[in-house]
Amino acid sequence: MGSGLIKCDLTLEHYFIYGHSAAVLTRPVLPRREGQPILMRGEVGIKDDGQLRPLVAHNTTHIDMPYHFLDDGADLAAVLNNPAYRINLPMLTLVLDLSEAPEAHMYERYGIRYCREVTAAMLPDVETLRQYDAVILLTGFGAILDRGSEDFAPDAEGFYHLPSVTVGVAQKVVDAGMSLLGIDCTTVEKQTQGHPLRMTGDVHPILLGQASPVFILEGVSGARMQSQAGFMPSEGVLEVIPRRTNAEGADAAHARVFLSFYRDHSRERLEQLVEMNTPEHLYG
Repeated sequence: MGSGLIKCDLTLEHYFIYGHSAAVLTRPVLPRREGQPILMRGEVGIKDDGQLRPLVAHNTTHIDMPYHFLDDGADLAAVLNNPAYRINLPMLTLVLDLSEAPEAHMYERYGIRYCREVTAAMLPDVETLRQYDAVILLTGFGAILDRGSEDFAPDAEGFYHLPSVTVGVAQKVVDAGMSLLGIDCTTVEKQTQGHPLRMTGDVHPILLGQASPVFILEGVSGARMQSQAGFMPSEGVLEVIPRRTNAEGADAAHARVFLSFYRDHSRERLEQLVEMNTPEHLYG
């Protein structure tokens, strides 16, 4: 194989539904028929009781805004196309493959092993992190995201055993001055209770509550990179493209996510790629 640029789409192909989330049904709005060649379809959220529910961004690949946890935090409208926020620009990104983390932190489901708790010790030191704009945590759970959630059920106590991130990880990323933390799970928080389902809420405020927020990218689909590219990159250039529609007051947005990298692992070429694709002006 050559040494040209590789670009991988890390966006989930579907919704991943569990817990309180509404199922997403796709239905025709304007079916194609004789004399009417147009086809339109739509999506609707529906609960087990048959009642319709609003759809949210949090059940697939999405990026959280500070407003998600903070009343005075920036919403999507304030962030989009604002060059003050690095997430609008290409980001030099550290990719951490945690699928072989210490055994005490691992869990297995459907024959897929993944890191259930990401701790600060699994990350490089702060000085190393400062070389990057973003970090992507690939726990191995992405393979479960990719297979879908039709049979993704909790255990008898109501626990889903999702990957989570500790407060120590959040603080380390903040100390490094990073702009984004991504993970191959639809949340970074830890489940604390099964019946009813309860999650922690201490990681989001640490990351999103900074003067320069660390944005949270959840639902990353990174499991395919190894098989498609033939290796797992340790760094790359990340592009996050949030949905722009209905941005005012939005706490999060569906996002298209791309990671670009080279087979020769050249940091210099990645830095050149960032520079070449970073605009002098950003309008919109």
